Amino acid sequence: MQTLSIRPIGAIRIGEEGPYVELEPPYLPALKGLEYYSHVHILWWFSRRDNPADRGVTQVHPAHGAAPGPMGVFASRSPCRPNPIALSTAEITFVDAGRGCIGLDWTDAEDGTPVVDIKPYSPGLDRVEDCREPAWHGDWPGSYEASRAAGNKY
Repeated sequence: MQTLSIRPIGAIRIGEEGPYVELEPPYLPALKGLEYYSHVHILWWFSRRDNPADRGVTQVHPAHGAAPGPMGVFASRSPCRPNPIALSTAEITFVDAGRGCIGLDWTDAEDGTPVVDIKPYSPGLDRVEDCREPAWHGDWPGSYEASRAAGNKY
């Protein structure tokens, strides 16, 4: 099996102004143009779950009370995964290219969490108008905004 190398481009910080991404200096030029977008996808590393036991988990009990029992980890948002990569969507509150910071309205990542990539949210690529999910998943908020308001963590 091939081994891949991933290097953090920055970290999640939780400051007085709220959550933000703080980029490593070499990546500051990569911010150019991000201010034109309202939201971003943040790919981050579940660093606190990066251990052999959590990487070996293949089935989990979903957080939804009505779930029909153990589910495959690929059918969940569990932090226990073969590669502890997480995806969060957030509204951009500011872009400070000089400091290398992207302000976020909300995140479920913790302070110091390594960030591995950032992509702008684009409705033409990211929104699915007619999606399907299991009926027992119906108690979960129906949008990013509702999930953020409820303080949900994946």
